[in-house]
Amino acid sequence: MLDLNITLLFQLVNFFIAIFVLNILLIRPIRDIIKKRNGVMDNLAGEADNFESQAAERLASYEAELARARQDAGLAREEGRNAGLTEQQGIVGEAQKSARDILADTRRNLREQADATLNELRNQVGEYSSRLADRLIKS
Repeated sequence: MLDLNITLLFQLVNFFIAIFVLNILLIRPIRDIIKKRNGVMDNLAGEADNFESQAAERLASYEAELARARQDAGLAREEGRNAGLTEQQGIVGEAQKSARDILADTRRNLREQADATLNELRNQVGEYSSRLADRLIKS
C-alpha cells in the first residue's frame, strides 16, 4: 500500500524543481527554436507563394505576348499574301497588255504586208494582162 509520508513530499518538490529546471534549460529554448523555425518556414512559404504568383503572372504575360505575336504574324502573312496577289495581278495585267500590244503590232504588220503584197500583185496583174494582150494580138 502507499504510505503518505515526508518522502512523498520531497519527491513532489524534487519533481517540480526538475520540471522547472527542464523548462528553463530545455523546453523554452526548444519552443523558441520551433517558433523561429515556424516563422522562417512561414516566410519561406510566403516567398514561395509570391514566386509562384509572379511565375503565373509571367506565364500569363508570356502567353498573351505569344498570342499577340501569332496574331501579328497572321496579319503580316495576310498583308504579304495580299501584296503578292496585288503584285501578281499587276504583273499579269502588264503581261496581258504587252501580249495585246505584240498581237496588235503583229496584226498591223501582217495587214501592211498583205496590203503591200496585194498592191504588188495588182501591179503585176496589170503588167501580165498587158503582156498577155500583146501576145494575143501578135499571134
